[in-house]
Amino acid sequence: MNWNRILESEEDTKKFAEEAAEFLKGKVVLLNGTLGAGKTFFVKCIAEHFNCTPASSPTFTLHQQYDGDITIRHFDLYRLNSFHELENIDFFGILESGDTCFVEWAEKFNLHDELEKYIEINITVLDTNKREITAVLNC
Repeated sequence: MNWNRILESEEDTKKFAEEAAEFLKGKVVLLNGTLGAGKTFFVKCIAEHFNCTPASSPTFTLHQQYDGDITIRHFDLYRLNSFHELENIDFFGILESGDTCFVEWAEKFNLHDELEKYIEINITVLDTNKREITAVLNC
């Protein structure tokens, strides 16, 4: 399954997240995009869909958990530089938990070689409110 969409507003992003939420449940989702692209906003929209505790950026905590109808694990790898640091936060163990896992800044690491199944979502900023979102399923 591949997705390619132009999202013209935050409302479009919310709608896309609603459409994708059930499909993403229980999966590992690698989120790539520049600062301000909307990675965290996308996760917030998914968390809202599943009535989870409010989501926020895990940039400084590295990992957050949101509980609701499902459990969402949310990682931000921006500040990490090595696989050793991933091991210190039990990154791969948590990804194998069966929870829905979102990994921001996944492109910093070659996780394609480490993960058997994942969905990769790339968000490209086209202008102030406009984003292109592409997703590739590797399951």
